[in-house]
Amino acid sequence: MKKTLALLSTLLFLLILATSFFWLYEAKSFVGRASVFRETFSVENSYVFISPLKAKADGSEKIRLTVFVLNDQGLGVPGKRTSLSQVNGLKVEVIQGLTDSLGKAVYDISSEKAGEYFVDVKIEDKKLGQQSVLSFN
Repeated sequence: MKKTLALLSTLLFLLILATSFFWLYEAKSFVGRASVFRETFSVENSYVFISPLKAKADGSEKIRLTVFVLNDQGLGVPGKRTSLSQVNGLKVEVIQGLTDSLGKAVYDISSEKAGEYFVDVKIEDKKLGQQSVLSFN
């Protein structure tokens, strides 16, 4: 009886050990594949947020334009270079042109001339479909 119990205990230990190695290997493989998804971005999923919607046209107020660079799964993609189209009459201050760990890039924009301005956003030279409208009055 003691030999059978010892044999069963040994087999159970080996089974748990083999299962643990399998799960560790699979977890490592999954993490490796997931990091590939974090390197590529989706122009369709990425978007721009503007706040406030209007500012004074005397150069004293700024509109913050935030770009969110996302992948196909909706996760932020770090380390992507963003840029804005040059628009006459706008002063663009780059707060963070390279996306952070959440996929966020930030710009502050001001103008001394009243009007509506249309700004295009590029991520790594790929233009977003969304055009940003900035209003200064």
